[in-house]
Amino acid sequence: MKKNIIVMRYFFLFKFYVLTFFRKILSFVSGGEICIVCGKESGILPLCRDCIKSEYSVERAMSFSVCKVCGKKLVVEKGICTVCRENAVVHSVDRVISLYDYRLWNKDLLFFWKILGLRGLSSLFAAFVYESLVLAGESVVVPVPPRKGKIRKKGWDQIDELCSFLKYRHGVCVMPLLVRNSVSEQKKLDREGRLKSIGMSYSLLEKEKLPEKMPKSVVILDDIFTTGATVESCARVLKEGGVERVTALTLFTAA
Repeated sequence: MKKNIIVMRYFFLFKFYVLTFFRKILSFVSGGEICIVCGKESGILPLCRDCIKSEYSVERAMSFSVCKVCGKKLVVEKGICTVCRENAVVHSVDRVISLYDYRLWNKDLLFFWKILGLRGLSSLFAAFVYESLVLAGESVVVPVPPRKGKIRKKGWDQIDELCSFLKYRHGVCVMPLLVRNSVSEQKKLDREGRLKSIGMSYSLLEKEKLPEKMPKSVVILDDIFTTGATVESCARVLKEGGVERVTALTLFTAA
């Protein structure tokens, strides 16, 4: 088993470096990407190194004062945001870490990556996630699973690819403990529809596919936090299955 993992790791890294090499050639021929933050030439990604360093510091992103319930950045409130005081959605998650606000160029980044399939961003986002895990002191990642048939239809899933980088490039323990029951896209549901889906959209793997002993602490990984219905659904299922502490980690959070 360990030998197979090592082989898969080297195969994954080999494929990644080959694809990166060809992306650089294509970028050189086509004139390269333009940084969506500062407008400078940026090579194979729509972000230059300077802007990555200045605008996407993970340590700085995790230093802001955030709501103890949903993890969204606080402006004038203290402790808990107004929305969570009045109608909290997240109850089963012990901590929410959302790195960047879903606004301005971050909307474009998620669109390029998730919708247009600019998969060169996957390794960059995985590096952000890995640094977040280290700073948070967490080591086990549970991905939010894609809807059934998505990978077969589109050829990839952004969270699945993030986890491949985390596992094979950064050595993170990735445990796909969940399955998705619904086939509808969350982004097509309004707030009421998302809230109604809590408790129904996800479930644990079949018993024979689960580890003999569930980990005590896990991190649910998703791309964006909106209402919190997705992470709440996943966390509730995991805690019912024996996990004691659940952290939710997302790259972006919608205001």
